[in-house]
Amino acid sequence: MVTNEQRESAFLWTLDLLNEGVVALPLVSQDFSPEDWAFVFEGLPQDLRFSLWKALTEDKKSSILAAMRDDSREQLISLLSNQNLEDVALASSTEQLVEILDVLPKRVVNGLIKKLSPADTEELEDALNYSEEQLGRYVNHDVYSVNKSASVGEALAELKLEDLPVYTDSILVVDDSDHYLGQIDIKLLINSPKDTNVLQLAEFSDHVLAADMTLFDASESVKNCGRSMLPVLDKSGRLLGRFTIKDAIDVYQEYYEEQLSHMGRVSDEDLFAPVFTSARRRASWLGINLITAFAASFVIGIFEEVVVQVVALAVLMPIVASMGGITGSQTLTLTIRGLATGQLASSNLKALGNKEVRVAFLNGILWALVVSAITSVWFDNPWLSVIIAIALIVNMLIAALSGIFIPVLLDRMGIDPALAGSVILTTITDVVGFFVFLGSASLLLI
Repeated sequence: MVTNEQRESAFLWTLDLLNEGVVALPLVSQDFSPEDWAFVFEGLPQDLRFSLWKALTEDKKSSILAAMRDDSREQLISLLSNQNLEDVALASSTEQLVEILDVLPKRVVNGLIKKLSPADTEELEDALNYSEEQLGRYVNHDVYSVNKSASVGEALAELKLEDLPVYTDSILVVDDSDHYLGQIDIKLLINSPKDTNVLQLAEFSDHVLAADMTLFDASESVKNCGRSMLPVLDKSGRLLGRFTIKDAIDVYQEYYEEQLSHMGRVSDEDLFAPVFTSARRRASWLGINLITAFAASFVIGIFEEVVVQVVALAVLMPIVASMGGITGSQTLTLTIRGLATGQLASSNLKALGNKEVRVAFLNGILWALVVSAITSVWFDNPWLSVIIAIALIVNMLIAALSGIFIPVLLDRMGIDPALAGSVILTTITDVVGFFVFLGSASLLLI
């Protein structure tokens, strides 16, 4: 098993070589799990991912795609040809195929379904009958079961010929129609008389999972049951597969990463997603934030008839500060996540900075045009429109840079960036925003 330190060291070594135009795999990568490889790919800029992907053997690719975050997986798939995608999909297990099916081109999916075996097609259709939040969609089919008519001796003889799936502490007993009848601890099976029928030893307990329960509830059940796996049944009691303690850990990790990501409204965004993709996704949140900012400004503006033009600046100041704040928080969240997972280092810091500045510039232009148009109508003063447009663009660019360098500097100083980063970021965006806004007004209005 590869430790986090080994994985991060291998990632940085690979990243440095790729930046020099050299494609090489570290020796420790021979022991990499799909999750380890997913970690490496998610920390690489887009142009380097394809170079590394080509160096991998075909048997690794399907499991790596399935282990990647949704957005990172989609970005990598966009770099591959349809033929490459079909080859990867055909080498995938049903569980892996369910993970990647939604982001495959329709032409690939149509061709793929025609080439699947009847058994794989049936498993795939069963999985797709469940929603993305339900256990049945992601059930692990790598499960060992025996028929109720088998004896202990027959079951043990079969076990000697096959490798048990990992996280297997019991054998599942089924009837001729694959309906679940109970489970037998492996230790009990080994110590029982060989002529005993397995059904006599099978214990049917409440420790089973319904396919229509949520993934989080299933994870809680596995965590509390004291077993390394639990069987998954459909409504008729037919055994679909199993859910292991490793599956539960994966669900917990994804759940808590989502909670962190939602703090900055960046969801599952890839560190190096294309600029236009990132700008489009964040634009909606910036628009929502803009509405609340204008609401605060409108309350202040109710009194505009009794004040002079300078007070109009005070009416608009919250917009500049607020738009800079949310821009910085989006970048701040991505940076903290990259630092926490070890995917962000000095080797790729510049690439992330370039990408984030371009995203901020595009969104700055977009919302500067919107705000300046509203300002022009509201105050009937074109100079005010120019001033606030300049202030918005500059403040959002500064906010993006601050969102990267503040957590990096705090991390190097031994200070938790998750606790202190947002406070410093807010101060910078407020000070810079007000200085640029009021300074421009002093030059152009007075």
